[in-house]
Amino acid sequence: MRRLLVLAATLGAAVLVACGGSDEPAPAPTPTASPTTTAAATSTQSVTDIRSLDFTNPALLGPIVDHFGGGEIEPRRIAYTDMTGDGAEEAIVFVESGGTAGDLGACVVTLDGGAHVVLGYVDAGGHVELRFPEAGGGVIVAQEGVYEPGDAQCCPSSLRERTYRWDGDTFAVVSDQVVANPDVE
Repeated sequence: MRRLLVLAATLGAAVLVACGGSDEPAPAPTPTASPTTTAAATSTQSVTDIRSLDFTNPALLGPIVDHFGGGEIEPRRIAYTDMTGDGAEEAIVFVESGGTAGDLGACVVTLDGGAHVVLGYVDAGGHVELRFPEAGGGVIVAQEGVYEPGDAQCCPSSLRERTYRWDGDTFAVVSDQVVANPDVE
């Protein structure tokens, strides 16, 4: 509220100067203390359900984005499933480039004693998604273009498809293959 008042006073003085109401320059805004935020507190509060984590909270998302050297997280794209087989859901957070590079990778977040913990990262670009194979459990699949001479930038002839599964310690590659791009005729 105080910032609003300072801003309004500054703008009012500028209007007076512009309209010839005073020959004196408008005063510089007075620095004000920033309000205390609870962003850091909410990231450390005890949570019992992974779905109740605030995935718009910069204190939670900042380290994830920093891991990938930038990017964006669309909260509506976050998926939930039991990736580890422990009976509890984890959150799969996809990090998008925000441009033509597609996805930068994924991060899997779990709860430990009510606090969020990054279980692991999948550092793979292109298109990253969660799939549920017939064998059960979730896997993370990353597809990136494999270009042949003459392929347009939009349309690689093939895709390198890597499948990642939790092995108890990390997200390990369980399959790495090149497949035909179904979007190219």
